[in-house]
Amino acid sequence: MTPVEALKLALTKESASIELYRRLLLEHPAIKDLLLTLLNEEEKHKQLINKKIAEITQA
Repeated sequence: MTPVEALKLALTKESASIELYRRLLLEHPAIKDLLLTLLNEEEKHKQLINKKIAEITQA
């Protein structure tokens, strides 16, 4: 597996986590703040991974 393939796999996992947290937001409004925090962290991870993919592929 190449570094870019590994990063793309990580990106897939981050996206799955984001979707999970979005579903949980609807099902468990009592923990909305926690889920929003987790969702935002996953979004940051996606941005970092996309940035790294761009760096590697531009080299």
